[in-house]
Amino acid sequence: FHSIIRAMIPSLGVNELEKAIVNILAVTENIQDQTSDAIAALQEVHSLFHVVLQNRLTLNILLASQGGVCKVINTNCCSYIDQNGRINNDLA
Repeated sequence: FHSIIRAMIPSLGVNELEKAIVNILAVTENIQDQTSDAIAALQEVHSLFHVVLQNRLTLNILLASQGGVCKVINTNCCSYIDQNGRINNDLA
């Protein structure tokens, strides 16, 4: 049916519209794939954060008699894992 209409009324640009829709679909699928990759990367960072926190707490318990991890390594203790760049690259 569609091919008959396209043959009868080619001036409406049905072929061009169909190509545009196919291109939009391809772009949408690409965005979906990139978003999935970015979400997976964010989940990895979240899991890593929990491992780091557990290790930090364990070290603090083991070194409590000496004042804790921060006292032993003589620094201001702060845990921060920045993966925003990786996530931004995956979304770009």
